[in-house]
Amino acid sequence: MAKSKQKRDPLPETFTTLEELADFWDTHDLTDYEEYLTPVDMELDEELVHEYVVVLSGSLDERLRTIQEREGVSISTLINLWVQEKLLTYPK
Repeated sequence: MAKSKQKRDPLPETFTTLEELADFWDTHDLTDYEEYLTPVDMELDEELVHEYVVVLSGSLDERLRTIQEREGVSISTLINLWVQEKLLTYPK
């Protein structure tokens, strides 16, 4: 049976903050906006992914989150880029 058409909020063209974006998607279902999605072809790298737990002081966390918001990337992406940059300075 087809999904019934329910009235939905329009998808905002932009969000002014990450919090605004998160609030929208916390209260809306992505499947209601499928026409906005773009299919992509991709291959997953079979390389293992390693997860680390790093404990930061409150002040470091605050600085990290400020930079992360300014750069518009996830904390994971930001830290991966920084570690990659640092490792390039060491001989193999």
